[in-house]
Amino acid sequence: MVETVEQYVDRILSYVGTDDPWTVVASTPARLQAAVAGRPRAQLEAKPAPDRWSVVEILAHLADAEIVGAWRIRSVLASNGAALQPYDQDRWAATFRYAAADPFESIDLFRAVRANTLSLLRRVDSALYENYGVHGERGRETVSHIVRLYAGHDRNHLGQIERLLAAAPRAAFAPAPVEPPVQGNGIPLDVRAGTIEAIEAIAESRKLMKLTVSFGDHRRTIVAGIRQERSDPQALVSRQALFIVNIPPRTLAGVESQGMLFDLGHADGLTPVLAIPESTVPDGTRAA
Repeated sequence: MVETVEQYVDRILSYVGTDDPWTVVASTPARLQAAVAGRPRAQLEAKPAPDRWSVVEILAHLADAEIVGAWRIRSVLASNGAALQPYDQDRWAATFRYAAADPFESIDLFRAVRANTLSLLRRVDSALYENYGVHGERGRETVSHIVRLYAGHDRNHLGQIERLLAAAPRAAFAPAPVEPPVQGNGIPLDVRAGTIEAIEAIAESRKLMKLTVSFGDHRRTIVAGIRQERSDPQALVSRQALFIVNIPPRTLAGVESQGMLFDLGHADGLTPVLAIPESTVPDGTRAA
């Protein structure tokens, strides 16, 4: 049975319930990365039925929907009462050949646009969250409502992806044991991929921030001097980056750091950037 517009909105919002939608939308890129890391293309292309989307197609849809959402939010912030044009997602899927899309490129695009939109929302006057647009099918929608809709939309499609992949075997991945702590010459640095799950300011420091980083089988606290190097450090949440994990713990500004962010550029006087894997890999993957 085809849903009415009201039934669709109610269903999408039900995936959020009483949860904070801002927390949900910030966490989605990392959950997408974790779901597909280490998966062969054949698993991501498998369709549950001829008329249902594969993981590859869902990811391409999420990337396109994120572009649409970014435009809608900008339109409403800048022009209260702006018209919001609907689009036919099935026509987009066929026209843009979602089935042939690169899933990791889709995740990268989704992550980049989502991070930029959240950064924008953090810097504008929060009173603008009550600006509204008029959707061609759903009617009046405030920025706050759009964020909640996107949180539900995320969870809807994340659930589909996780169900599709639950029955598909994934090669077991266990991160290799961490190398002994570096004490002197002869012990190599142990560099791992990890996903930044949270970033907090350290009150005692103007430069340092506390990162919570997932390495697959465990999490670590990493203290990094990113507070003044980046205009919006929170944009790094959900990013996968490289970290050195076998240096002795150090207490910095009252916080124990259990590793070091592997940044590029600082020693050369450049604005630092993350060293990132070309495509998503399982957290804890070791650099050769």
